[in-house]
Amino acid sequence: MTQTLAVARYTLLEISRRRLLLVVIAVGLLLMAAIAITPYVLPGNSAPTDKLIVSLSGLHEIVPTALLLCALAIGMTVINHDLDSGAVVSIFAKPVSRESYTGGKLIAAISLVLLIAVIFGAGSMMVIAIDGGQAFGVVFWESAALAANALLLMLLVMALTVYVNNVIAGAIVLAFNFAAGRVLDLHAMVVNGVITDHTFAAIANAVYWIVPHELTSNLQRTLVHMRLDMRELVVFGRADPFKDIPGASNTADIAFWLAYVVAICLLLFWSVRRKQV
Repeated sequence: MTQTLAVARYTLLEISRRRLLLVVIAVGLLLMAAIAITPYVLPGNSAPTDKLIVSLSGLHEIVPTALLLCALAIGMTVINHDLDSGAVVSIFAKPVSRESYTGGKLIAAISLVLLIAVIFGAGSMMVIAIDGGQAFGVVFWESAALAANALLLMLLVMALTVYVNNVIAGAIVLAFNFAAGRVLDLHAMVVNGVITDHTFAAIANAVYWIVPHELTSNLQRTLVHMRLDMRELVVFGRADPFKDIPGASNTADIAFWLAYVVAICLLLFWSVRRKQV
């Protein structure tokens, strides 16, 4: 355990020197500050609900992107830097077991991603407080879902960097994440009866249980509900305007996410153990 904590401490110190990560966090916070001010600058946003819609919509665009970039930056460097510089050879010669090394890297990377998610989550709460003081609950759960999704992607990048260049690993994970999103869209179309071909539906359902399930909150439904109350959303012949809008992830989705995280962590331990250095 002492070796694991020593590796975690060393990793946090090493990552803290990465200016790119600090720049992404700083830019994200500046954009969030701009979102808080925007409703007071744009015309036609005098009502509290107007301000809240502008703020929630802006946060829905900015925070996921900033958190994703931070997760990629951490995942691409936390192990790959040691492999490229050859530092991993001296680390294993200390001696530090490969299990302690991997555990320390995981503790450091996960802690840092969660810390950044807390920073952005707290910033989101402050923006909501400035621009209406409502929807704290949905913003909290949205922040939690974004943190979980970023954590999963970071772990995927970490596992890949054991085998390939960090840039290639990041590109592969981004492509995989995009493809997984399209699979989830197809599965939703099957569930909602948009796709009726039995063969295609069976394939979509099978692949659905292979790719990770992105966790979601009720943020999108909350935005639609606010716009409906303001008569700003025109529904063309739909009895249920929320039918095609995903709701919050259920227990099965969370359990599947947790199983995916555990599987990737085990894969990472196995990969580092088998890595020839």
